[in-house]
Amino acid sequence: MPRQKHAGFLLGGFFNSNTKNVKVQATDTYPQGKIKNKEKLKIRKITDDEIQFFNDNGYLILKGVIQPDELTVIQRESQRLIDEILAGGPADPWCNRGPEGIPYYLTYLHSHPNEFSLRLLGHPFIGDLLHRIVGPDFIPCYESLVFKLPKHGSSVRWHRDGNAIRENHPIFNIDIYIDDSTVDNGCVWVIPKSHLWGIEEAQEVIDRGEANFEREDAVPAEVEPGDILLHHTKVLHGSKINTSGTLRRVIYFDQRTPQWNERYKWWQSEFLTQRCKLYQRALHERRTNPYPSDTEQFGYAVPSDMPIWDPVDDFDLRIQHRAYAYQE
Repeated sequence: MPRQKHAGFLLGGFFNSNTKNVKVQATDTYPQGKIKNKEKLKIRKITDDEIQFFNDNGYLILKGVIQPDELTVIQRESQRLIDEILAGGPADPWCNRGPEGIPYYLTYLHSHPNEFSLRLLGHPFIGDLLHRIVGPDFIPCYESLVFKLPKHGSSVRWHRDGNAIRENHPIFNIDIYIDDSTVDNGCVWVIPKSHLWGIEEAQEVIDRGEANFEREDAVPAEVEPGDILLHHTKVLHGSKINTSGTLRRVIYFDQRTPQWNERYKWWQSEFLTQRCKLYQRALHERRTNPYPSDTEQFGYAVPSDMPIWDPVDDFDLRIQHRAYAYQE
C-alpha cells in the first residue's frame, strides 16, 4: 500500500521538518563565482520534535543541512579518494570490500589527506545535535567514506552496527549524503522502531539473512545531496546493490562517551583522549578555514577530564581502535 504524506510526516517513514530558517543578508564568494546580495541561511539546529521522532523510530532524515559551497568541496575530494582506491593507491588498503568483492567502505577517513573531512566533523549543526542528544561529553570515535559504484555497488544485508548491547543509549551514526540516494542506486532501508527490539528478536531477522527489503515494515531512506540521515546503531538496516548508473556516496560519523566506555570497556581511556583532541582539531580547522556559507561555530566545552589540544601537536589522525582495545 502506498505510504501517505501528512502534516510533515511520511507515515511509516520520515519526519521532514518544515521549520523556517532565519536569514541574514550576505555577500560571498562561492567556488562557482561571486554571489552578490544573496540571502545566507543561518545554520539551523535540530528541533525537539525531530529528536523525539529519532528516539521513537531509531532514524531521522534532516533535509538540506550541508550548503552548496561545502558540498562542492566534499564531492570533489571524495571522488579523488575513490579514484585513488580504484587505482590501488595509498587509501586502497584501508578500504573494505563487500560480499561481491567490490570496494565500498574507506576507514579512518581523516587520515587520508583531504580538504573536507575534519571541517565537516566540525560543522556546528553536528556539534549541536550531539550535545543535545548524547550530552556534553560526546566524543567522535569513527569516520568513514562509504560509496556504491554505478551498476555494481556492494550490497549490505540486514544488520545492527557494532556489538549490540541490551541498553538503549543514544549511540547512532550521522550519515552525511553527497549524492542522491534512491531505491535504484542502493539507498539504506530501515525497520522503524527495531532499535527497541531485544537482541534475540533482532538476531532472528539477521540470521534469516533476508535480502528482500520489501518487508511491510521496511522503509527506504531516500535522500538528496546535503541531507543527513541519523540511524541508531541498533536499528535494523541494510541496502541493495546499486543497479543504476549513478554513484552513491555518504560520510559516516559515530560517537561515544567516556561513561559508556567505562561501562562496556570498548577501548583504553587513552583512545578517547586522542579522539577528543581530534575533535578539537576539527573545530580548529572549521574555525580557521571556514566556508563562505558559515555564519557561526560550535562552542565546544572540553570535558574536565580531557586534555586541551595544542595546535602545535600534529598527532597521527589514524587513531586505530584495535591499537587501544581494552585489556584487563
